[in-house]
Amino acid sequence: MKKPIAVILSALLLSTALTGCLPLRSFLPDEGNAEEETETYPVEDVTEPPMITDVPTAAPTAAPAEITVRPAEWAAVQWQPYSSPNFTLNIPAGWEVQWQGDANQLRWMATSPDKTVGITNIDHCYAAKDASMQQALGFSMSMENGTVREFFEKNFADSTEYFTVQSSCVPKDKDLLQSVRPYTPIHDYQALYATFKDENVEGEGIYSAVVMDSKDVIFNGANYGAWEVNCVLTQWAPQGRFVDWAPVLANIMQSFRYTEAYLAQWRQIANDATATPTTINDTDPVMEAFEERSKSDTIIQEKRSDMLEEYERVYDNESGKIYRAYNGFLDDIGDQNRYTPITDSQYADGYDGWIDK
Repeated sequence: MKKPIAVILSALLLSTALTGCLPLRSFLPDEGNAEEETETYPVEDVTEPPMITDVPTAAPTAAPAEITVRPAEWAAVQWQPYSSPNFTLNIPAGWEVQWQGDANQLRWMATSPDKTVGITNIDHCYAAKDASMQQALGFSMSMENGTVREFFEKNFADSTEYFTVQSSCVPKDKDLLQSVRPYTPIHDYQALYATFKDENVEGEGIYSAVVMDSKDVIFNGANYGAWEVNCVLTQWAPQGRFVDWAPVLANIMQSFRYTEAYLAQWRQIANDATATPTTINDTDPVMEAFEERSKSDTIIQEKRSDMLEEYERVYDNESGKIYRAYNGFLDDIGDQNRYTPITDSQYADGYDGWIDK
């Protein structure tokens, strides 16, 4: 009996045809035995598995959750006008302004409700060159060298635990003041970046002034001379936050204007002057001194603050703003393109608000 071939025929035909090992005819029965009965076996009905057309795909990325930004205090300032008989300016809503004097000696101060941020300006004051003559001349202080640094260090000696000048620069555009006092030479003109601790609050700020050598100060017929300190400008904020409040303080400065009543008094007092003031001071020294300070301290301090308070700082690529977000914020959002971690250098740029969970 011949071997059953029904099953293996179909398999080997395909196999050898593909491999080319044997001719197809070698598996056909001999022609002489065509009538011989052969045993046949049923062939299993082998069906191909159905084609899978519905391939499961990954679940779509969830749309980013609605993110609510809580703006920082300095980024949410609402401005309001302030006016007095001698000057006008714009201040943040809720701030307080105090002032005293007139065109002979005007001083004013604008402060936040908690007093931790503020700005002060004094037109001018005097310091004795001879300490023994300070009281007799009626001055509140004396200075040996007549420098801006000496003035501020002595001025704050009794009101702060420490006052440390870290860097300084020579501001631009001092010609205006020299034209106002052409007969009084400028001795020193500086803007200083300093840190301080006042009433257990650590802060930082910019302190600038112009010291002029007033040679004609007569007492009982004797000429003692004095230091005339002009355009005394101080700006301060909590430690690490001056970079954030600086634009607000700059806006206050830029909005300042003397009134016509003040200018009329000033012209009467300084009738020999060749120019009259229009604003309190040149604003260049403020940010110039701040930008000259080393940024490394700020970066280290901001990183430490984020770590201790459990925040991560992110940059909004759409608005161009920096936010302090809760730890894990970048992992939670679906959109990984809009918010990205900030670079080290951006820690010195401050932040515009918070993203809470």
